[in-house]
Amino acid sequence: MQPIAWQELREPLLRRTPPPYGWRHPEPVLTPAELDDLQRQIGVDLPADYQQYLLHIGRGGPGPFSGVIPVRHTGGRWTWHGDGYAFDPAHLAEPFPLRRSDWQLVEDLGAEYPDWFTFARQRGYEDAVDAWHRRHDGIVFDPRRTYGAIPICDEGCALREWLVVTGPERGNIWLDHRADGRGLTPAWLPHHRRVAFAQWYHEWLRTLDDAPA
Repeated sequence: MQPIAWQELREPLLRRTPPPYGWRHPEPVLTPAELDDLQRQIGVDLPADYQQYLLHIGRGGPGPFSGVIPVRHTGGRWTWHGDGYAFDPAHLAEPFPLRRSDWQLVEDLGAEYPDWFTFARQRGYEDAVDAWHRRHDGIVFDPRRTYGAIPICDEGCALREWLVVTGPERGNIWLDHRADGRGLTPAWLPHHRRVAFAQWYHEWLRTLDDAPA
């Protein structure tokens, strides 16, 4: 991958005629002082390539799917604002807990789903299903599973992508497909078991090169 010339990208993206959907216009860039303030608040230094995006492209803007989720300063605090939600960065200094996909955990929980044929009464089955959902959601959607990561992109239908900022997976993109039963999985590319922010963004830029301007 050729290094991305971040400082040269904003103007072409601003001039580009966007497609009819799925395009987030570049927001104002962060100043170095704002970036320092953001990192002081969250207690970690953001990955260097993402810092370049914030300083030269925008605090949010065009990117994969619906674009790069913006970080904004509201009410004296920095917060990432996704599609219909604001992300609380209170736990970014705590290491991201995963080292590999948790699909096996999701599959094992799915295997415990109650079997209707083992219940004598419908009410007993319904109670067991409710209990399964509480246990499943309490484990799979435990917010601690994404500590140390920021939401970087919304894919739609409650699917999301995260940029890890703390711990051994720092700098890597992870896919959050828990909403459709596939769990949390590191993003990958051919010949790359992990994908850094710059690689992730570079792949999206390639799709622009292949598409009509």
